[in-house]
Amino acid sequence: MKRIILVALLLVSFGAITNAQIKFGIKAGVTSTSIKTDEVYTDIQNADFDELAVKGMNSKIGFQGGVFARISILKLYVQPELLFTSTSGEVEVTTFSSGTELGSTIEEQSFRQIDFPIMIGYKFGPARIQAGPVGTIMLSSEPALDTFENFEVKEEFNGATWGYQVGAGLDILKKLTIDLKYEGSFSNLGDGIQLGDQDYNFDSRNSKIILTLGWIF
Repeated sequence: MKRIILVALLLVSFGAITNAQIKFGIKAGVTSTSIKTDEVYTDIQNADFDELAVKGMNSKIGFQGGVFARISILKLYVQPELLFTSTSGEVEVTTFSSGTELGSTIEEQSFRQIDFPIMIGYKFGPARIQAGPVGTIMLSSEPALDTFENFEVKEEFNGATWGYQVGAGLDILKKLTIDLKYEGSFSNLGDGIQLGDQDYNFDSRNSKIILTLGWIF
């Protein structure tokens, strides 16, 4: 009986795969990235300040582009994507000495990365809804805290992080695709930050609004 059930499941799975439609495409668009952080570092040694506050501020516009495949079975689909993303966001950096504010500046923090979302969606007519995980591999970054001339700051960013995406899309004439997605983070951007000779933890994350246009071949 178990063998009969196993064979039946294999036949159903094989039938679903053979009935699936696989298409490929390219896509590109813009991102609006916000850096979510609100950190205060205290008891800083060997600097002109003893406290440093970092707070996420304005979002910045970036670029995203790459390729995707869409595997459709009836109204369901799986869409893996491979994308290059260039993003940035602004943070406010404020220094204090003995409780007195010394100054505040707005700094830009930028990232270049490879993203590979795997979207699972449902189609109703030309419209779609979708959600899924997204993995990110960091290629390079320009930290916001590299502006201190006489004080060394090192931000230790993770090489790979995980997040999620949710959104909606529209297919026009089965060729042109429009997608609007929100991306959040499951993990921190990095392991910590080094201020002078001291190590601190930090909880800095990115969130994005992504708007792309694509073409299915």
